[in-house]
Amino acid sequence: MSKYFKKIFIFAFPPLGAFILKALRLTLRAEIINRPPEDSQIIFSFWHGRILMMPFFKLSRPASVMVSRHSDGELIARVVKHFGISSSRGSTTRGGVGALKELIKLSRKGYCPAFTPDGPRGPRYVVQPGVIQAAKATGLPIYPITYSARKKKL
Repeated sequence: MSKYFKKIFIFAFPPLGAFILKALRLTLRAEIINRPPEDSQIIFSFWHGRILMMPFFKLSRPASVMVSRHSDGELIARVVKHFGISSSRGSTTRGGVGALKELIKLSRKGYCPAFTPDGPRGPRYVVQPGVIQAAKATGLPIYPITYSARKKKL
């Protein structure tokens, strides 16, 4: 992929991606089980493979999600910005300590930190230490969230 095409894609895709997600959401029926209290400040945690519909899980508080510094992370950061979610850039392999410090600082301002504890490189469904360190540093509970889908029965 050429450098210019990549720049255009990173600029043009996020609004389109957010639109597609919002349109997809209109086709779904949501059933929320065990929602946290409305104004609670928590740490969101969800598996990397379940990231697609996470922008729709909201509380009355703002959220900031840890997103990798890779170009895929740039796309994710720009898409979730359309949902009012900020990003702290870093991962277990690059810039994780700085991103964790930023999330802790934002949590003191009332934000809910959000993590994919297994990360893009895995191992899949194995929690890496960042989310635990955030909980220790902030005193906030970790609230695991997920979604699932199935075919409509006719």
